[in-house]
Amino acid sequence: MAPEMIPSNCSFCGEELGEKTVEGRQRLYCGNCDRIIWRNAEPVSAVIVRDEDEILMIKRGIEPGKDSWSIPAGFLEVDETAEEAAVRELEEETGLDVEKNHLQFVETLNMERFPDQRLLATVFTVKAEDASGKVIAGSDAEKAEFLDIKKARESEKEIREHFTPALHKVLDKNL
Repeated sequence: MAPEMIPSNCSFCGEELGEKTVEGRQRLYCGNCDRIIWRNAEPVSAVIVRDEDEILMIKRGIEPGKDSWSIPAGFLEVDETAEEAAVRELEEETGLDVEKNHLQFVETLNMERFPDQRLLATVFTVKAEDASGKVIAGSDAEKAEFLDIKKARESEKEIREHFTPALHKVLDKNL
């Protein structure tokens, strides 16, 4: 997947965009429409499923990050809450089902996915015992399994670092 492109033309009228200082920041601006073109972080939900010192990880089967390991995560649909997206993504990527009332908020991360794309990730955790189903690799995962993160880092496994701050909080130790 290519990085998000910074628009050069207004999506409303087609005119070339300029810049304007608004609220102390340089923003894209269409002089023809007199419209600010807002570029906001995209919402994502992620789930850390913990079983003692192991975390449920997926080996990504698609880009970005193909062949690297990460926690289950994905974009919110337009009609979902962060919790609903977390439950859906967990089921899609790992086969596990969890009730949203079992999710515990960990933190919100503002992450750079590509040089011109920011994500605002709401990270939750849930105990493995609160999930049902069998762990299987789902829609965009090549593998899904519980891993000791520290041991995985010492091995040949490539771990995506996006969610490391949340993993530190959940595991309460240096990774």
